[in-house]
Amino acid sequence: MWEIGSFIFLMAMEVKILPCGKLKVQAQEMIKPLTMKEIDARYQVDHKGFIPLAMNALLLEEGDSKVLIDPGTADFLPARLKQEYGFKMPVPLEELLFGLHVDPDEITDVIFTHLHFDHGSGAFKRVPGNIVKRFPHARYHVLKDHYQYALRPDRVEASSFTTVFLKRLDQIHWLEDWDNDWISFEVFHGHTKGMVVPEIQSGEGTIYFMSDLLPMEIFLKPGTWCGYDLDPDLLLKEKQDFLQKLRPESRLIFFHDPLKESIIYA
Repeated sequence: MWEIGSFIFLMAMEVKILPCGKLKVQAQEMIKPLTMKEIDARYQVDHKGFIPLAMNALLLEEGDSKVLIDPGTADFLPARLKQEYGFKMPVPLEELLFGLHVDPDEITDVIFTHLHFDHGSGAFKRVPGNIVKRFPHARYHVLKDHYQYALRPDRVEASSFTTVFLKRLDQIHWLEDWDNDWISFEVFHGHTKGMVVPEIQSGEGTIYFMSDLLPMEIFLKPGTWCGYDLDPDLLLKEKQDFLQKLRPESRLIFFHDPLKESIIYA
C-alpha cells in the first residue's frame, strides 16, 4: 500500500492529487529572501542546506474526460540530473493511477503548465530504442507561445527544458485552442515566459493549480520569490495581482510543497 494523495469529490467531478515523487534543492536558493532559520521553521532543512520538494500532479475526472496536469519528472532522465536534484519516485506513475482505478490508456488529455523537466517530462517513457508517450491515447497540450519560447529560451533556464520530448509527438495541441469550459488558463511570465495557471470550475467552488507562481504555501508570504524565477520583479507583481483578485474560499493546489498539498484561501 502507499499513500495516494488527497481526494476532493466535487459534484460530478473528481479531483485527485497525485504525489509523483520528490526532489531536493538548496533551501535558500529555492525560497528567497528568507533566512535559513525562517525556512527551517516550516520545512526540514538538512545538514547540507537542502529541503525536499514534492511534485504534485493533478488528475481531473469529468464525464468521459480524464485530464492530467503536470505529471512530474521522467524516470529515465540523465543520472547527473537525478543526482543533482535527488530525484526519488517510490511508486511509478502508472501504479499511482492503477491505485485510483484509472488505466493510463484512459487519460484523454495531458496539460503542461510549462515545460521545465520537473513538471512534465513524466508524460513520456523510454522503450527499447525510443522515447514515447506514457499516455498513448491522450492529447498533449501546452501554450504555443511558451513552446516557441522554450525552443530558444533565456540561457539562465535553458537546461531546465525538455522540449526535445515534445518534438517526438505526432501532434501538439495548443492551449490557446482549448475549448473545455470547466478549465481555463491564466498566463504568467515571471517564473518563465508563458507559464499557465489552470483555473478549474467545480461544483463546490474554484480550484487553482498554482504551478510555479506559488509553488509552496510559504510563497504566500509577501515579498517571497524563488531563485529559479526568470524575472523575480515581474513574478512578485504577478503574484500580488493574482492574490488581490482571488475569490475567498478558492482552493490552491501547490505543486512543490512537501507538507501541504493544498489550502482553502481565506
